[in-house]
Amino acid sequence: MTQKEIAKQLNISQATVSMALKGSERISPAVREAVRRLAADIGYRPNPAGQMLRLGRSNVIGAVFPSLTNSYYAELFQELQCGLEPHGYLLYFIPAGSHAEAASAAASLQSMRVAGVVALGMFAEQLLPLRDDGIALVFYGGEQLISEQVSQVLPDRFGAGRELTDFLIRRGRKHIAFLGAQGKEEQRYRGYCAALAAAGMEARPMPVPPACDLLTAGYEGMRQLLLRHPDTDGVFAHNDDMAIGALRAAAEAGIQVPEALSLAGFDNITAGRYTSPALTSVEQPRGEIARLLVEELCAVLRDFHHARFVSVPCRLTIRESA
Repeated sequence: MTQKEIAKQLNISQATVSMALKGSERISPAVREAVRRLAADIGYRPNPAGQMLRLGRSNVIGAVFPSLTNSYYAELFQELQCGLEPHGYLLYFIPAGSHAEAASAAASLQSMRVAGVVALGMFAEQLLPLRDDGIALVFYGGEQLISEQVSQVLPDRFGAGRELTDFLIRRGRKHIAFLGAQGKEEQRYRGYCAALAAAGMEARPMPVPPACDLLTAGYEGMRQLLLRHPDTDGVFAHNDDMAIGALRAAAEAGIQVPEALSLAGFDNITAGRYTSPALTSVEQPRGEIARLLVEELCAVLRDFHHARFVSVPCRLTIRESA
């Protein structure tokens, strides 16, 4: 039922219904209560997308992620799309793999008059100015708290990285490499280093070629790792796509997984269940993360000053590869 239909049933104007639902004191307490009760009885929910259109905004939410060829982001995007649809919003993907591309994405989103944006925390500097234009903003991830003035959903990648590395150590692995090392501040890598340091073991960071897809990066990075460090008996891959590429390289080198080498990824994408051997991984719970991102975005759309930091636990999923 719409506001118009509520107005007709109560024999009042639609404007009165709208003001009553907003708690306006211009409307008598009796009418406010009648509108509130009827709205509750019929399960009425306001349409924020329609409100944004009246305010000169589109019903589009921008999603700024590096690439949908990254399986985790593709699956997260789908979860977000499903979560936003009941609220009347469309999700529009803009790829950004660098700070310069994120700045360009911000300009595009601003010109589109989007209602809000969900973006990676690594692009906070480029996207925070969108708030000055009245665009609701929520960040996913990042290496630390971005700002007390903006909502952020952050998986506990440090704790998960440490847990996974501890697991590999308990498996008896002595020479554990991190495939896809991106920098000392990256949280899953920090967790890996912390676990090794506690065990008196040395870190073995292995960057991967930047100018290729993740599967190829994992494949080529693994080949280089085995050439440089043939004694490697454990690999923590930055994500599952890289881990799947690494599995291929290990097989071509005649290395048995997990007998001679334990291999684990991060993200717990669907494809990891069907590799041979099935991939041990850390799950960043996509459904829960998407639900929280949608919840925070809708909260900001209702109250522009809303801001909340949410830490999300990750879970180790043990399968055959480690």
